[in-house]
Amino acid sequence: MTFPRMTGLSALLVSVAMLPLVAQAQTYPPSAYQGGVPSQTQIDGSAPLQGAPQQTPQVSPQVRADTERAMHYPLPPDFMTRAAATIAELQARNIQPPNSHGTSLSETIRQISQVPGLAPVLQSHGFTPESFVMGMTTFGMTLAASNGQLPTGMPSPNPSNVALFKAQPEQVTALMQAMGNPPH
Repeated sequence: MTFPRMTGLSALLVSVAMLPLVAQAQTYPPSAYQGGVPSQTQIDGSAPLQGAPQQTPQVSPQVRADTERAMHYPLPPDFMTRAAATIAELQARNIQPPNSHGTSLSETIRQISQVPGLAPVLQSHGFTPESFVMGMTTFGMTLAASNGQLPTGMPSPNPSNVALFKAQPEQVTALMQAMGNPPH
């Protein structure tokens, strides 16, 4: 099952926590990988040298730990419905997430908890800054994995989250729409 790809505001919202993980883990675009190793021809157009070792992406221990944490995080069955309502309220109140590019999940959670007016909105929908960031990160990474957009070698998403996506495609679409990304 393929789900809509994220662009615009949806990418910004999910990037609150997801982009630091994927961007730091991805040395080459996913299309440059064959069997987990980038092809020399795909990287620079030249044929690989015989016997030359091929490089794999380098992932920092923090990025690996954050990725594992997000990919194993279990989404509650009502996550997408509550997240869509939360995002709609945040948008109505013009509350924007901070730019967290290059930060760890812990730092992103700390930044989110400091945004004026955000914590009460999260709380009214049953979230803490941590559960919201983790949920949105997990949602984004599960969506990216479902669309083949994660670099080779990244952990697989939690099977219960994949099952949730398959059981609730309307809620996946509704959350994407709430984030300003109509499915196409």
